[in-house]
Amino acid sequence: MKTELKNLILKRIKENNLKSFSCYDFTDLASYKAVSKCLERLEDTQEIKRIIQGVYCLNLFDKELNLPILPSINDVIDCLARKHKWIVCPTGNTALNVMGLSSQVPSSYSYLSSGPYKNYLIYDNPVLLKRTMSREIVDYSYKTLLLIQCIKAIGKDNITAEDISILKNKLSPIDKSNALEETPIIQAWIRKLIVLICKE
Repeated sequence: MKTELKNLILKRIKENNLKSFSCYDFTDLASYKAVSKCLERLEDTQEIKRIIQGVYCLNLFDKELNLPILPSINDVIDCLARKHKWIVCPTGNTALNVMGLSSQVPSSYSYLSSGPYKNYLIYDNPVLLKRTMSREIVDYSYKTLLLIQCIKAIGKDNITAEDISILKNKLSPIDKSNALEETPIIQAWIRKLIVLICKE
């Protein structure tokens, strides 16, 4: 049973391309206690490694670069969101980096969250989850929320034609349609930019 559970867990990680994962990604396979013990054994045999408490990744190594292959901070936060059933979205410079509007790697990361205020240290980088009113985060699809955060981070008078072009290219036709449908009563200046970005 232990070997069977281990194989089921590793199969799910690979099939679902789980760059980071926790016990809660596998509790439909066995009890929480059994999954937790299995992950501990996988860590002991160095098949997986712990990133932060309760979050793991496969223990992979890039031989050419001579570096471990680690999930992004965004992947780790997505795992925490699944684990706690939070809705999260990058905000500020983190959102700009995710959407390709900034090539600068942030020294700290920030996310809006439907959960409590939380501080983490991931790869020596401070990560802040900021609680927001639920309606500000649950009323929008992820890409719409990310678009709004990018627009706010750039600012009303600072958005350029290049920014608009990048955002247009980052959003699929469905993303654009959703953004237009979901934001009819948002602040007027944000709505104006969303229409500019999303109208074909």
